[in-house]
Amino acid sequence: MPIITVKVVKGVVLTSDEQKRELLKKMTDAFISVVGDVARPYTYCIIEETPLYEWSIAGVPLPDLPFLYGPEYAGMHAQANEIMRSYVASQDGGQTSSNGADEATKAKRADEIFG
Repeated sequence: MPIITVKVVKGVVLTSDEQKRELLKKMTDAFISVVGDVARPYTYCIIEETPLYEWSIAGVPLPDLPFLYGPEYAGMHAQANEIMRSYVASQDGGQTSSNGADEATKAKRADEIFG
């Protein structure tokens, strides 16, 4: 039996019972469109609502909107993206020719992935 779960901050993302019912129906319909109608009677969808400030991102309780659009979080993203860009650029990823991938090709690939 498939179980589809969506976790949200209570009262922030889904603000009405109508939205929740629509989401439950559409999650089920999307799943059934892939696996077939035979699974519909066995498909469970669950919305788990976490109270405000009882979950966090980067250690900051949510929803702290000034943090999410502020310079500290943007800096964390930039630093993490640079680490990942460097890692991807250092990897071959099965993309090499018999002579190996040159550094410019690796850097271009990293930029395509991490923008």
